[in-house]
Amino acid sequence: MNENNSAPLILGLPPFIPPECNTLILGSMPSVASLQQDFYYAYRYNRFWPIIHELSGLSVETVALKKQALTSLRLGLFDVVRSCRRQGSLDQKITDITLNDLENMCHDLLALKRIITNGSLAARLMRRHFPKLEQRYKLINLPSTSPANAQMSYAHLVRLYRQALSDE
Repeated sequence: MNENNSAPLILGLPPFIPPECNTLILGSMPSVASLQQDFYYAYRYNRFWPIIHELSGLSVETVALKKQALTSLRLGLFDVVRSCRRQGSLDQKITDITLNDLENMCHDLLALKRIITNGSLAARLMRRHFPKLEQRYKLINLPSTSPANAQMSYAHLVRLYRQALSDE
């Protein structure tokens, strides 16, 4: 029997979309810590917020400050997966996936230019289920900021995010 058959069904978080959002960053599904704190990338060892701090120059110590930093960079956050079953926080443990309606959501974001996926599962799901978005927007697949992706250095992640967010 699959160990995830007994895992509870979990629902993701609502999107964070600031005014004039030109870039949407999509993960797979929020971690247990993120679901508990009710905002994205809350696991203390995830490198996402240090990267945002580096790129924006703003404090990311509270959720309100994180939202300000995202707004200054015109970045929105959401996930590809709307609901799933999962033990723990690892993407490899995700089963019974239901996807978010990304096509309709993106259609309403008039300033949107690019979509960045954070991690390989988000990238795979985007390619498989949302080919129209890849035709309409610049799709950039970046490595996960999770500490489970320890082979990727912080400095390299910062360079990749800086390059992805440049208007070149």
